[in-house]
Amino acid sequence: MSMFNKKIDIVRGFQASVNIAFDLHNENKTKTFIPTMSSIDIVEDVLHSINTPNANRARLLVGTYGRGKSHIILVLMSLLFRKDAALFDALLGKMNELNPKLHDYTLEYLKSSRKILPVIVSGNSASLMQSFLNALQQTLKNERLDDIMPETNFAAAVNAIERWKKEYPETYKKFTESLGEPISAFTTALKEFDVNAYGRFIKLFPLLTSGSEFNPFVGFDVVNLYEKVVDKLKDKGYNGIYIIYDEFSKYLESSIAYATVSDTKLLQDFAEKCDRSGDKQIHLMLISHKDISNYIDNNLPKEKVDGWRGVSGRFKHMSLHNNFSQMYEIISAVIKKDKRFWTKFCKENGSQFKDIEKRFIANGILEEDIAEVAVKGCYPLHPISTFVLPRLSEKVAQNERTLFTFLSAEHKHTLAAFLENAEGDFPCSHLTIFTITLNHCFAKSIIRAIPTKCTN
Repeated sequence: MSMFNKKIDIVRGFQASVNIAFDLHNENKTKTFIPTMSSIDIVEDVLHSINTPNANRARLLVGTYGRGKSHIILVLMSLLFRKDAALFDALLGKMNELNPKLHDYTLEYLKSSRKILPVIVSGNSASLMQSFLNALQQTLKNERLDDIMPETNFAAAVNAIERWKKEYPETYKKFTESLGEPISAFTTALKEFDVNAYGRFIKLFPLLTSGSEFNPFVGFDVVNLYEKVVDKLKDKGYNGIYIIYDEFSKYLESSIAYATVSDTKLLQDFAEKCDRSGDKQIHLMLISHKDISNYIDNNLPKEKVDGWRGVSGRFKHMSLHNNFSQMYEIISAVIKKDKRFWTKFCKENGSQFKDIEKRFIANGILEEDIAEVAVKGCYPLHPISTFVLPRLSEKVAQNERTLFTFLSAEHKHTLAAFLENAEGDFPCSHLTIFTITLNHCFAKSIIRAIPTKCTN
């Protein structure tokens, strides 16, 4: 039996990675969120923009792996959309502790009739237009609101093909022969807003119609289409939409060199429309690991560099960088202690805890305002381990191999495994027991991304 015998254990369920689009209706992901001062600040900023017509509504949220960006935004979108107060006990409790006015406003919002519809954009497509249109169509379909989706030029192309099939069989035959691929695959691509498929249709259309040009929507505008949807959503009980481009950094990594002037203009137009949306609310948040400027390559032509700098300048920047105090809070919240046992243990070892806090404050490792959380709250981690973990995670973490993996995954050299398997009498003769040695073993396994054996 472990020396801890469940007197100290790990909160389960919080560590799994978050996908905002897939997890929006996952109650457990919302309930297991661990609020911190930084996350409360982000929630406050967004709620302020919901309540203030002339506030900034275009944001760029920047933070490295393991900062919990997606989880924060998942909970925020759930709050704006689902509005079930029972899901937000931890968040409301932290608000009440840190910012009572925000707590009261949030409760007021949850009880009101106001509601915002989240639209989650995927970074899988190289075309921003396709990504934004797909996200809107999928969201409306999921919420059974697809009847308010305006017709697009893509839909108009599909309708033209269907009309040829029914009324002009010869034209339809020539068209299918010219495609060089199954017609079903081609129309599916159009329905998924594939820009390349639409481009092929535009080129083929005059060859089949005596030179006429297919242009059903002169000046078709994705931003205006979103605005039309918001107009119709008012009748469905929504006050607006909140567009989240999760993992926008993936788009930048793969497509910044190929992005067109139209792509950067689309983002700039969206930002301007958001800030001017007033009562017909449109919000846009791009989530990235780094600032846009860090993705701009010296090889990019000046026109593109200026375009991306223009995009960056239109968005309000929010950062989760280097807030290690936040990570200490999360670690402390994840390590749960039996209340009766912990009260007695802290009373018996209070002087040792205080001595350790003073020592690490004096040598500059811990700030005074967070020392108690880092030493006592993160016990049984050694304070050096607590200090190193978030910094190590920031340097080498990847999607599934972060600080959260170390704390609770059922792997060798993790804190959860240590608490489960540690042998001996508890409490021990020394106060802090989980040291940097095992952290080093876990760090090596992160870097190599393969199982390792500790050789220390």
